[in-house]
Amino acid sequence: MANDLPVTIAPYLLKERWNESPFMQAQGLTVEEIAPGEVALYLRSPTSAQRGAGGPPDAINGGVISYMFDGALGYAIVSAQLPVLEAAGLSLAAYSQVTMNLDITYLAPAQGNSFKAIGRVLRAGRGTAFAEGELLNERGEICASAKGIWRVFWPRQ
Repeated sequence: MANDLPVTIAPYLLKERWNESPFMQAQGLTVEEIAPGEVALYLRSPTSAQRGAGGPPDAINGGVISYMFDGALGYAIVSAQLPVLEAAGLSLAAYSQVTMNLDITYLAPAQGNSFKAIGRVLRAGRGTAFAEGELLNERGEICASAKGIWRVFWPRQ
């Protein structure tokens, strides 16, 4: 099915192309679906440019963490809604979403050599979706948590 879709569809709509997205590639991130509505987004090798800038010099910057949460929670929403779109026979090309609010609580410096942001959907409707997540370091310690609201634009039938 993915090969039959027009090129106008955003890469974030096709699971097999999530990691080709310029959004993901800009920060060296990869994402995988854990289950529909839950994803893990990875930063496996932070660069020196992604560290420091106000916190400990070996911790990843809060802006990078924000970027990771925006991706993890947003992809979790896509993951939850794609099966609904496909089952209804709706055009993937007409679906989109935007972040309305992203609230992050930084719990501890994000120190380590690799990180994982988990995003999961709390509720997803035809106009608004709610998601939450955590950022974990390589030892599995929670460094930050987030919750957010997305505006969802469904295709018209």
